Amino acid sequence: MRAPLIALLLGASLLAPAQAAAPMGASAGHIDGTAATRTNDHWSGYSAHSGDYTTVSASWTEPNVDCRTGGEVVFWVGLDGDGNDNVEQTGTHVLCRNGKAIHTGWWETYPCYNIIDYNHTVQPGDKISSTVTDNGNGTYSLYLRDATQGWTEQPNKRACSGAGDVSAEVITETPIYSNGPSPLANFGTVTYTNVSINGRPVSNAGPQAINMARHGRNIDTTSAISGGTQFSNTWLATN
Repeated sequence: MRAPLIALLLGASLLAPAQAAAPMGASAGHIDGTAATRTNDHWSGYSAHSGDYTTVSASWTEPNVDCRTGGEVVFWVGLDGDGNDNVEQTGTHVLCRNGKAIHTGWWETYPCYNIIDYNHTVQPGDKISSTVTDNGNGTYSLYLRDATQGWTEQPNKRACSGAGDVSAEVITETPIYSNGPSPLANFGTVTYTNVSINGRPVSNAGPQAINMARHGRNIDTTSAISGGTQFSNTWLATN
């Protein structure tokens, strides 16, 4: 199994559970069935973490990232990670290197495997869809499709010890390094569509919105859920 592109270019990194860094805010009740927004230094998006979850899906158009301010950004769907130390995730990653954006697809089942990169082309404007499913037999299906480039990956990976399906997420993230989370690359706005948890609209799961925040200010924002199945993250700052 080849080393992930991120590791080749920057050294080992981690797409980390939400509790890997202490949240800067906390849930404070519910508004329209959705838990009140909290902040985190490397996650933004929506997380459902008050039930049992078996599958989560979303689609998005790969953003055209402006690399003049550097950084990186990851778009993914997954189970676990918000309430335990495991994650089962798949999605796309954008690394700014020498002012240029490098887009890749990847999967991860932490702590067994950190971000494993696929050797496929991903470009801005590509139509991406992703689903993570607990197969119920000790394995997870990690589905990732780039309909524009015409490739699909759907590996079934053994669950790591500690996996418990305690949460389901659709997240915009920055990797964690030894010195903390990466700067957030300017991705503009990413819109997640067809977002579902356990086969139903994401809004039915009572998810919690998360804004990415550092140094006392938001560096991106998460929109309200539209039509039960759609929301956006919008970049504000690199750090």
